[in-house]
Amino acid sequence: MPSIPKHTTLAAVLIGASALLPAWQAGAEDTSRQPAFWAPHNIIVDLENLPKRYGCDDLWYRFHDVLLSIGARSDTQIVPYHCNSRSPRVHLQFSLPKTLSGPEVKYASLQATTETIRLEAGEPRSLDASDCDLLRQIKTTLLPALPVRVLSYRLTCVAPSSSRRRFYVSLQGLFPAPQSAPVAAHNRGWPKREPSASSGALSN
Repeated sequence: MPSIPKHTTLAAVLIGASALLPAWQAGAEDTSRQPAFWAPHNIIVDLENLPKRYGCDDLWYRFHDVLLSIGARSDTQIVPYHCNSRSPRVHLQFSLPKTLSGPEVKYASLQATTETIRLEAGEPRSLDASDCDLLRQIKTTLLPALPVRVLSYRLTCVAPSSSRRRFYVSLQGLFPAPQSAPVAAHNRGWPKREPSASSGALSN
């Protein structure tokens, strides 16, 4: 029986390994998606002593875009009160992804992934350079009530605008996976997302 050249055997091994690679990669990607459902939230946010007055439309668009930015479903209900005052109130009703496990997986209505985003002027579009105090109060009133984790922030809003460093809040939370949210992110006012350092999901 003729012997098989060593280089032929090596080539066969390499071909076999490369054939298995896509399946392994696909399996790794699948583990980042988790079964989830839309969990409802009903929250009243009281804003106090803002440095500028916001009209009802201003408050509606800013909260609407922030909610979409952190993974909320598009059918949010937002009712501002005491508009054009320094201390308005905003009633929010919305849904965020929440993971399921065990027997409850059969009730999943979407797949969710853990991602990191950054809120800042222009991200989402309705936030501008004068909204530092508004974002600071959103961080202290709204975000603690949600299944998100603030990773870092810069909210030195008292500095003069000419010397103020760019303000931001970076946070991690659950977001609907692409097939669960067919509408393009840029069409919904979502900010750019940063790759998650962890594939673990947050739940409340």
